[in-house]
Amino acid sequence: MIDPVKSVKHFFGATLVLLVLLSAFMGRLKPGPGTSGKTSLVWVSDNNPQRKPQIDYFNKLYSACRLRLDPGNTGVQKIIVQSCAGVGPDIFDIYNRSQLQTYAEAGVLLDVTEAAKEHGFDVSVTYPQAAETISLEGRQYGFPCNVDVNILFYNKNLFDKYGVPYPPKQPTWEEIVALGKRLTIRTPDSPVAECYGLAYAAPELLLYQAGGHLFSEDGTRCVVDSPAAIRATQLYRDLMHRHRITPSPLEQASMSGQGGWGTGFRDWFGAQKIAMIIIGKWALISFRQYIKAQREAALAGGIGPSVHRGNALPPLQLGACLLPRFPDRPPVCIINSRPAAVNRLGPNRDKAISFLEYLASKEYCQTINTGQDALPGNKSYGTVEAMHNPEFPEEDLFNQLTLESTRFAVAMEISPFIDGETARRMFSNQIQRITTSPRVQVAAALETAAKDVNAQIRKNVAQDARLRTRFAKAQKGARQ
Repeated sequence: MIDPVKSVKHFFGATLVLLVLLSAFMGRLKPGPGTSGKTSLVWVSDNNPQRKPQIDYFNKLYSACRLRLDPGNTGVQKIIVQSCAGVGPDIFDIYNRSQLQTYAEAGVLLDVTEAAKEHGFDVSVTYPQAAETISLEGRQYGFPCNVDVNILFYNKNLFDKYGVPYPPKQPTWEEIVALGKRLTIRTPDSPVAECYGLAYAAPELLLYQAGGHLFSEDGTRCVVDSPAAIRATQLYRDLMHRHRITPSPLEQASMSGQGGWGTGFRDWFGAQKIAMIIIGKWALISFRQYIKAQREAALAGGIGPSVHRGNALPPLQLGACLLPRFPDRPPVCIINSRPAAVNRLGPNRDKAISFLEYLASKEYCQTINTGQDALPGNKSYGTVEAMHNPEFPEEDLFNQLTLESTRFAVAMEISPFIDGETARRMFSNQIQRITTSPRVQVAAALETAAKDVNAQIRKNVAQDARLRTRFAKAQKGARQ
């Protein structure tokens, strides 16, 4: 009789071997050093239009290197497998703290703590809260390609059309819900609203805003079943199903299936179907394109960009304010960065470190500011003056609010006793249940999420002597 457990293990083992062999084969196809004698560096990142000027500047400033982009090899497991096979990229982007943790435990991240101090890109150069996104346990493993915090964008056209006052600079959730109800316009013959008041309040954001946490301070327990977490998650569901100002999953599916809406909250906001959206200022890259296209369409139709015709709206007119807060809590937002890291197993580590140094340079940071790709990693160049664009002077407001938000930003928590992606998946599974079924009780679902994560923590600790020692030490420290 075939043992199913062994069969699965053999399958994954064979798959890993195959991936390694394929990676090694592809590595043979990679171009070697050019005849110019320059060191060829490969950077795995997304294919953002800003990558070209960023790469061009680096190649100009660091003439001994030749950097090229590889946008097709993103993916944590793929990068780990290729790096272990000796054919991984020299530099790769990391998209959240959970990935940073996974890469570090896989042994593919180069510790750049000392090099960063020597070359001027250590944690003191970036925003204090962002430092947590590039380091683990006091050791630095990268430098931000950009830094992002969300603010609240709103569409002035929709507020004006429905006679609703703009939100204050620092609104409460009660105020946003009240405004959102006036801006959510439903018709009896349509499964979706003509306009929605709000998108997108992430459950993790609300968790921190309510004073909750993912883990206990020592990291030994998941605490997403706390009263603060229940309060936050209840609001998350209420925005969809009680207040009905945010599209539910079913409504989102209907919207995606309708022509002209686009396929996500950013598209729907740009199409002027959502009045307020929680998003980073990097979205201005897309919103500039929407405004340009809408102006051209308005002019082609014989009307000016600020003239109504029937129910038509003028091109998108943007306003912004700080994120809403709970009335009895201080303001909170989540800070993210997209750090680039150096492959510890790669042959060009010393040259690749130059790229991290470059990310802190004036030349690189100016490409971030010009393109509105969030905030530059070097806080010295993250000023309203440095980010001012004479072509878009109205965007100074978004720059100012984003900088102000960094002062009350927090980084997502991780625990040394469980992989961050595993914990997030268990939490997300219960969030999905809460949003799709009104019968699911919020407190019960969050209790299940905490139990699932804590069970995995106990399993990990039981299987790893190093973790057992650390776990016992953490618990002892917490009791003292």
